[in-house]
Amino acid sequence: MRNQLFSTVCRRLTLSYTLLFGCLSLGAFVLVYVHIAHNLNKQTDDRLRASIREFSRTREEDGRYGLQEEFSREAAATGRERIFFRLLDPGGHELVTSDLSAWQKLKWSTISIPREGEQINRLKISEYNHPVRVITARLKDNFILQTGMRDDKDEVLESYRETFSTAFFLILTIGGIGAYIVARRAMGGVLEITEAAGRIAAGDLEQPISSGNRGEEIETLAAMFNTMQERIAGLIGELKTVINNVAHDMRMPITRMRGAAETTLTRDADKSTYRDMAITVIEESDGLVSQINTILELAEIDAGLTIMSMEPVDLARIVGIAVELYQPAVEKRNIELTVQGIEQSLSVTGNLNGLQRLLANLLDNAVKFTPAGGKITVTLAPESEYAVLSIADNGPGIMAEDKERIFERYYRADASRSISGNGLGLSLVKAIVLKHHGTIMVDSDSQSGSSFVVRLPRKQE
Repeated sequence: MRNQLFSTVCRRLTLSYTLLFGCLSLGAFVLVYVHIAHNLNKQTDDRLRASIREFSRTREEDGRYGLQEEFSREAAATGRERIFFRLLDPGGHELVTSDLSAWQKLKWSTISIPREGEQINRLKISEYNHPVRVITARLKDNFILQTGMRDDKDEVLESYRETFSTAFFLILTIGGIGAYIVARRAMGGVLEITEAAGRIAAGDLEQPISSGNRGEEIETLAAMFNTMQERIAGLIGELKTVINNVAHDMRMPITRMRGAAETTLTRDADKSTYRDMAITVIEESDGLVSQINTILELAEIDAGLTIMSMEPVDLARIVGIAVELYQPAVEKRNIELTVQGIEQSLSVTGNLNGLQRLLANLLDNAVKFTPAGGKITVTLAPESEYAVLSIADNGPGIMAEDKERIFERYYRADASRSISGNGLGLSLVKAIVLKHHGTIMVDSDSQSGSSFVVRLPRKQE
């Protein structure tokens, strides 16, 4: 039940604000209460001290009889049941007093008498409704003046406590209502975002959250949510495109395999024909497996599931090995393959397998698009904090409108549609480069071919 009562943030904020108001109000009450009690005590003590000074002068000027008249006059003015006055000899015996008929139950022996100066006592007597505050002063001639009065400050403090109790209840009530309104308003933007999330879950990606005056934090959250919503819409659109491309690219090899099998079965085929069909199926299957593996690898890299262990790697050695592997392919097509800058080691912090995949894809593209008798130049050079790898060819180049999209998945420019491939190689290259905190750029035109430039952070010494 308790969990349900405070299940929402709005209710928790309301409770927190109300408790805060209550604690602040209670703290203010305590401070004012202590201040009032202190001031009332001070006023009573000041009044008693003033009486002592006045009576001391009266005794000096008018003697004992003048003091008796002054006692009677002051007691009558203030109230005999509220105040009393006494003059005692050095031995503590009464000499002159006011009317003490209302003070018969006061035990005089409980009032301590100082050896010198003055002393104030506060006595709590069960027979009286209020405490008694008494000041006793020893005069220069060792006689004693004593003045006492009922301490009425408890009535004032009691009245204050009753007033505060009523005010405290009102503060909690009004504060709680105000806190709920403030909390409800503060959470209004969150509720709107929650509703928008519900619309997205239902498949509606076309209603962004409108801006308003809901506070900087909520407005920032709404803006980020709109950005996320746009991104989700873009990803869904891209996913649909990818699905269509995957379906198209997979349909073709599957259709070719089925056609080869159907053709072989529908005619009187010999052993060599079945061997050719098997070779075709194997080649197409290898292509499908390679494409599926690349798709999975890209998805894992993008989702952060692939953890590439980074270690010092000699990029010059990797480039040398990759070029050596592609040497037979370029010789077969009479392509001139030139390598520069691998004589000295150039270390980067990277993943060996990832960098090998990167080089293999870039060299494979260069070999595919370079015509027979063409030229490919691989250059490796240090540049400030980066190692710069450039792979240039003199192929047909890339159109200006295609340059911005060649790293997208399944995107294939018109010039590449007649060449085998699935449009995933450059996407994988870019993903690997980003994992290495590097950059990749392409410089291409239709006359001088294409040049891919990769910059990777060098190993810090």
